[in-house]
Amino acid sequence: MKRGAMGQEQPPHYKIYVKMVKEVALDVKCTDTVDQIKSKIGSIEGIDKNHQALFFGGNHLENNNRLADYNITTNSSVDLYVTDGMQISVSIPSVGKIIKLNLKKSQSVADVKAEIEQKGGIPLDEQILMCGCQQLEDNKVLSQCGLSNGQPLHVLVRPTDKLRISVSVDVERTVNLDVKSWYTVADVKLMIETLEGLPARSQILMRTQPGGAETLKDTDTLQNQLIRNNDTLTLYQNIQFFVKTYEGRTLTMSMKTCDTVDEVMKKVEERSLAKAGVYYLHYRGRALCPGDTLHKHKVVNNSTVEARLHNSHVSMAKQKETLGS
Repeated sequence: MKRGAMGQEQPPHYKIYVKMVKEVALDVKCTDTVDQIKSKIGSIEGIDKNHQALFFGGNHLENNNRLADYNITTNSSVDLYVTDGMQISVSIPSVGKIIKLNLKKSQSVADVKAEIEQKGGIPLDEQILMCGCQQLEDNKVLSQCGLSNGQPLHVLVRPTDKLRISVSVDVERTVNLDVKSWYTVADVKLMIETLEGLPARSQILMRTQPGGAETLKDTDTLQNQLIRNNDTLTLYQNIQFFVKTYEGRTLTMSMKTCDTVDEVMKKVEERSLAKAGVYYLHYRGRALCPGDTLHKHKVVNNSTVEARLHNSHVSMAKQKETLGS
């Protein structure tokens, strides 16, 4: 052993390991008390020593006892339990929510924000967590912020300026875009035109919500539409195509690629006075199924779809032609 200034022998330093959420190595002496060990842990991890309970070999370590009293030697592992549980209320005025969180003073502010994201739906990087007039820094633990059980916090929401969104083009391929929250829907369409060659004027951007699909207006910003980072939009196109009827008429149709075959037939019936169920649509060698979208059958701009009579009606039509001649 080394001798101190008064000639007394000093015990050597050695390491022990304290098991927490992570393992922390401490430089200690066998004469250190449990209370001193707790102070070391508090200075490193920010955990108040009054909320620490240390155990070794199943025995609860008393504050005034030394490590040597428990035969804690070099490279020993001591278990730490944190007894700092508390409940706080978090108010999120922008969405009218108040949520209760069960926390520990040893948790960081970033940990609290992660729980608010999970329970309140506010992305972590958009939160400013306030206690009174004080903004809480992400790297601080709650014990360093002076929080007590039952103390209310509130969240200011600061939308992120930069966004990464995905656009599903005709449910066929996906385009990823880096945008700003203040971009308008029209701006996004111009970006897609540049990347994909699809004219902006023919594009229809939609967002699927629990109540159904919603078409986004060109003049609205992404922020006004509550579009967030990693959201996915769906893009369809306005197309003009032609329907050639059995009688030889050609009808010009302006529709969306997400419109169904049923919707096309309804327009044909309205404009040609055809009876429902008499015609079916035929395109590129195949009949178009009711309920399918124009996109599914790859109906494109300036293409021609035929409205054909069902077989039974073809025979009747031929008989009428014969009688007429």
